[in-house]
Amino acid sequence: MTKPVAPVPHIFLSCGEASGDRYGAQLVAALRRLRPDVRISALGGPALALTGSEIVAASDEIAVMGFGEVVSRMRPILRTRRLVWRHLTAGKVDVVVPIDFPGFNLALAAHARRRGLPVFYVVPPQLWAWGAWRLRKLRRVVTKLGTILPFEPEWFRARGLDVVHLGHPLMEDYGEYPFEARRRAREQRLQDAQLPITLGLLPGSRRQEIERLLPVMRVAAGMVQSWLARRRVSVVISQAPGFPARDLADLAGNGAVISDEPLPLLLERLDVALVCSGTASLEAALAGVPHAVAYRTSALNYAVARRLVRVPHIGLANLILQRTLVAEHLQAGAEPLHLANTLLNLLNAPGRRQEYYRGCTELRRRCGGAGVWRRAARAIWDLLEPTQRG
Repeated sequence: MTKPVAPVPHIFLSCGEASGDRYGAQLVAALRRLRPDVRISALGGPALALTGSEIVAASDEIAVMGFGEVVSRMRPILRTRRLVWRHLTAGKVDVVVPIDFPGFNLALAAHARRRGLPVFYVVPPQLWAWGAWRLRKLRRVVTKLGTILPFEPEWFRARGLDVVHLGHPLMEDYGEYPFEARRRAREQRLQDAQLPITLGLLPGSRRQEIERLLPVMRVAAGMVQSWLARRRVSVVISQAPGFPARDLADLAGNGAVISDEPLPLLLERLDVALVCSGTASLEAALAGVPHAVAYRTSALNYAVARRLVRVPHIGLANLILQRTLVAEHLQAGAEPLHLANTLLNLLNAPGRRQEYYRGCTELRRRCGGAGVWRRAARAIWDLLEPTQRG
């Protein structure tokens, strides 16, 4: 008797911004190693498109953060929502995998559960920081949670969630990173007055972040160049995927180089940096690049966040270590003089840099090792019906 052929499983990924899009692409590769013919459809961006996944809707339509910004983009958000909801209804999806982006993805998870679909939520909402009232909804709409920060498994399990701890996705790039070799090379450059210093500006991936931060970062970088007049300081601006280089150049003004290099490659040659709060700041710390975190948002967003957020830090490295490793500059504090002074202190204090490197080593240990997406792919496979696993 011929053994029946298992149906091709169909997995839907939802990635709302640049980091989630990159994570999604890595997850697709891991899923295809388990079963090459798996069907992947997605809300995503250019990284997921390059994997050959079916892009149901483009994530750049909805990649906004903040209360006022969401209202201003409500029409494309609702249009994207209709496309995705219709796809889940008609597309014969087997498992839904939201990645981060809770403003959209929690509603998506609720719709998927109403359709009877299992949901594996990767990079969960940071309810330990704010919004803990959403725990009841999270328990209701998520089948399994894939955590990435070292303190999250205990926190979520204590509140009734079924958790698979994945480790931090950045360790796929930085688990085998030659940290000590890069540190020694950077220190040799910084201590040799004949060599130029490379100062990186990483203003984020969302347009509103870049428009608010890059002009301020650029002025701070100019101050450092002026103060170190006897030392050449070159400025490199990181271009987020999908953000037009011309728009970046208009915001940055003259004298800076714009780089679209993947961040792991760019960080190798940076000596110091200013970084928008978010995943990129953790990435800079894992690579051992001395830097300061900056963030500006609208007055409304900041006022609401001040009332809601219940953690002492916004930088991921500081949150993981539960102490201040990286200086944080927010709102009015994210102004050129403060940012430039922080950079100058890092450049002029080898002892402070050594303390920073020790903290980075501890951070790398806490973030775990490689294999994040292999673990995520296996957890997704476990949610499929036995006949679909093959």
